[in-house]
Order: sequence, then structure tokens, then C-alpha cells
Amino acid sequence: MKQALHALIFVLFCTTMTFAQTNCTGVIMPTIDIGPPIALCDNESTDLAVVTTSSNLPTMEYLIIDLDQTALDGLGPAIIGIDDDGEFTPADLGITGPANIAIVPVAYNINDFRTVVDASFTNMYLGKPCCAFVDAVYPNFCAAMVAKGLTDTNNINSISDIIGILDLILLTSGKDSVEGLVYKIILLENLIKAIPDECLEPMSICYAISPTRQVYTINETPTVNDVSETAPDQITVDAELSGAGALEYALDPSGPWQSDNVFNNVPPVGLVYIRTVGTQCMVAFPYQTASLAVELTDFKVTALGTTNLISWTTLTESNNEGFSIYRAEDGVNFEKIGWVEGAINSTTAKTYEFHDSAPLFGKNYYSISMEDTGGSTTFSDVVVVSREETVDRFNILAVQNPVANDVLQVTFANNATGEFEYMIYDAGGRVVSKGTNTVLEGINNFTLDVSQLNPSVYVFVATKDGFNVSEKFMINY
Repeated sequence: MKQALHALIFVLFCTTMTFAQTNCTGVIMPTIDIGPPIALCDNESTDLAVVTTSSNLPTMEYLIIDLDQTALDGLGPAIIGIDDDGEFTPADLGITGPANIAIVPVAYNINDFRTVVDASFTNMYLGKPCCAFVDAVYPNFCAAMVAKGLTDTNNINSISDIIGILDLILLTSGKDSVEGLVYKIILLENLIKAIPDECLEPMSICYAISPTRQVYTINETPTVNDVSETAPDQITVDAELSGAGALEYALDPSGPWQSDNVFNNVPPVGLVYIRTVGTQCMVAFPYQTASLAVELTDFKVTALGTTNLISWTTLTESNNEGFSIYRAEDGVNFEKIGWVEGAINSTTAKTYEFHDSAPLFGKNYYSISMEDTGGSTTFSDVVVVSREETVDRFNILAVQNPVANDVLQVTFANNATGEFEYMIYDAGGRVVSKGTNTVLEGINNFTLDVSQLNPSVYVFVATKDGFNVSEKFMINY
């Protein structure tokens, strides 16, 4: 049996195969509309709209391949990453320009792979565990599965876990190609055929790998080593590219830009922008000179529950009217979200706080400006905090329970700004309050006066874009 299977493996590797693969009747092949290569800076995210595709298989993921790197299997470009939705920042995956990558959709039914693993370890035939028959075809396969912690099907949740199984079918070192991944799936199917039907009844592994790919040309973003004060009110920028290209600099991203990396008469605190001349891949970097009207320290942001707490301390203040709080999702385009009054003049340490009650999902970049009574403004460094919440359209994160001070507070997570409708039902199913309100993208705290309601148990129901969420709450005063 093993000799016949090894002969089949040899035939498979000597056969030219198409990039697209599917083997289940009625499977819709995922595709990407092929356009010209998209130029992308390595610190920018790919566009979800470009790679969105569909299949009738339950799970879709995206293989990221390096078109400049041949896989060690020698069959095509190397797979260097996997993404669950096709929207990612190359630098977060260790991809820096110049590079050429592509995204390839793969759809599959993960339960097919789970069934193979479960049957191998739990089914019996002729008084032996079915792993004994699997090992007769692929020696030590089950022991290797145990070592990888892949015996529990609850641990098989993504294409990465599946690749961990397939690596045991054909032992290879290094990165696979997409073509090599297909070969391994075929070998797994032949393993299924080689073991007794009583162990694993005849079945097909349903998967589909796109015949098309979206190509990206990744350009390098400058690396900033330091921005230092080299003279009073003067800064010098130390930045570089690992590849060829010239840099230009600005104190405002809208310009003017200059080739000189030295700036004179700069504000005491601010951001300097650096970009490549050809691709205009840009990065912002904070600086601070010694001539500060406010001595700022301990500026930090902490994710607390459904809010971000921004806090800072001043050691001294001179004519400081107050602080504006700015936030950005990309570290470049900041918007003002709040204001905190300053002490005007102070020679003792003072601590300030501001709560961002509707933070963004993912990374939140913050900066504060110190505004003196004469109208001058200086900016702090930029700090960043990452929130890992995910949201499926519209969701309730928390409901204050029981209600306090006649006010019901509901915290929503929301993926798009829009209007929602709400209703409150009493224990008898009657509507006792209703209305509409607006939620912004991110986390929102919604409050409602419920002083007219009697002590009892109620249900709060909210509807947005046809999606309903509900939670019980109690009034007991």
C-alpha cells in the first residue's frame, strides 16, 4: 500500500497543475477582479473593498504570497502570511518595501479537516485505534499530531492549523507555495482513501483556491532614527531608506516640503513629516525643544473598559489656558475631540485626565496641544493605544444594572455611524418607552431618563440596519 501511495505522490509532483483548485460539486470558486498592481506604502492598509470576494464554502481566508521569493518546494512564490479578511498593513506582517506581494483567496470547509483528525484518534477498527492504520501509511503521523496539539478538533480553527496538519503529510521545511499547498491537500485525500472505510467513511475535502490574485507593489516608508534640537528653536531630522530614493520633509503634511532636513524657528512641540520623493510614502514623528511654556510629563493613554483614559502631568505652567485633545486612527490625520482647562500659571505638579468615551477600534493615536493665553499652541508627543474589540455590525457591550439615579446607561459597539431605534418593554411585554438616537463608529455610551418607570424588570431593545440587540435591566428604587 505504501509503495503504491509513494508512486502516486511522485506522479502528482510530476504533473503540472493549475493554480485554481476545487474538488466538490457545486462549489463557487472565489475570485478577485484582476486590475493593475496597486502601489501601497508598507505602513498603509490594503483596501478591503478590493479583495472582498465570496464562495458558498463556509470559511474564507487570504493567502499572502511574496512574488519575489520562491518557496522551498520550488513550485511557485512563497506563502508568507495568512489574513482572515484581506485587509492588513504589510509592515505588521514584517513586509517592508520594496516588495511585490499578492493576495489569493482560499475557501474551505474546516469541518472536513476536523473530521479526519477526530476519526483518526477516536474511531476503532479490528480492535485497534484508527491511528494505527494512518501510521501504516504515514509513519508517526499521529505522534506528530499529538506533539503539535492538534488532536483536539477545537484547536483546528484556521488555515494555519490546517497547514500544520498538512506539513505532517509531506515533511517540508520553510515556506510553501500555493501549488505546494494544493499538493499536500491532495495527499491528505489519498491518505483518506488508503485507510479502511470503517475508520473514515469515504468523503471529500471541500476547498477552493482562487485562480486570480490581486498584486500589490509595496513601497518603503522612511525610518526615522531621531529628531533632535541642534540649536535654539531648531530641529534636525535623522531619517533613512534601506533602498534607493530621496527624502523630503515638512512641518505640515499639506506642505510646503523641503529637501533640507533642518528646520528653524519651530514651535516648542510638534510633528515633523518625512516622505519619499517618488512614492510619497509618509511617516510622522514627534519632536520637543527645550523652550516650553508648559513642562509636560507622564503623558499616557490607558484602555479602561469601554473608554480610553488620557492622562498627563505638568511640572510647571506659564500662561497656559488649557489643553486640546486630538485623536487619529492613522497617526497622521488628527481631529480635536476634547478640551481641558489649564492652571494658567503653576509651579507645582498638576495631573489632568480626559476620557475618550467613543474610542475607535484598533489603534488610537493621541496628542494634546497646550494653548497659552496669547494664542500660541504647542503639541505633545503622540501616544498610541490599541483596542482589540471586534464588532459584528451593532452590539451591546454593557447595560447599567440595576439602574442608578433614574438614568439607564447602555454601552454600544458599532461599526458604522448611523441611527438606531430603541424600545423598552416591561415584564408584560408592553412598550413603555421608545425613541431614536445616533451612534458613531466605535464605542458609544447612551443614556436615557427612566424616572417615569416603576421598580421592575425591563428589556431594552435596539435596532440598527435591521440588526436587533437586547438586554435586561432592573429598576429597584
